[in-house]
Amino acid sequence: MTLPPAHETVVARLVADVRPVRRLWPPAVRLVAWAAAAATVLVFAARVGLRDDVAAALARPGYVLEVVLLAGAAAAAAAAALLAAIPGRDPRPAHAVAALLAGLGAATFLLEPPAPGATWLAGLRCAACIAMFGLVPWLALVAAVARGAALDGRAAGAYVGAAGFLTGAAAVRLACPVDDGHHLLVWHGLPVVGWTAISALVTTAWLARRTVVPIAARG
Repeated sequence: MTLPPAHETVVARLVADVRPVRRLWPPAVRLVAWAAAAATVLVFAARVGLRDDVAAALARPGYVLEVVLLAGAAAAAAAAALLAAIPGRDPRPAHAVAALLAGLGAATFLLEPPAPGATWLAGLRCAACIAMFGLVPWLALVAAVARGAALDGRAAGAYVGAAGFLTGAAAVRLACPVDDGHHLLVWHGLPVVGWTAISALVTTAWLARRTVVPIAARG
């Protein structure tokens, strides 16, 4: 079998780049670590947010259900992201659970009655805060996925974005004083979709840069 001229060069470069690595924790352990960071964000949002009746709101089953569904969808998306970084592991079951919980969470927004105070300024503030609160869990998950070997960078980036910014949406639900259903659907639900799409593009480019192997020109 005749090998291409660049074969020895490529092999030499690969061998030269070999470095000792630490074995990754199992996905379940890394998910628990990520969930702890996400929970910290939620507690922080409840403490520093503009909502001063969090304790009273937590007595409403519907409000608690909204937060739980968003947080559960974030955790399922994070599980899908971690599985997507392991060749041979199928992230689709976790993906399906995340989509179902996120859809149910968005649907519960419509159950909220109209309420005053849902201005454009309040909406823009919530959309921006979803990104701010979601940044820490997003970065933590990007770092975890980058240590793996995601074969589909765009899908992994979408899972990462959904996990981070669904956490941000849950945090903003705890911090935002507006309970209007239209405000929640437009300014809490739709921004998650937009930030997740941006995450898919950014994370794909980042993972591609980390996995590029220089190949000598044939000749």
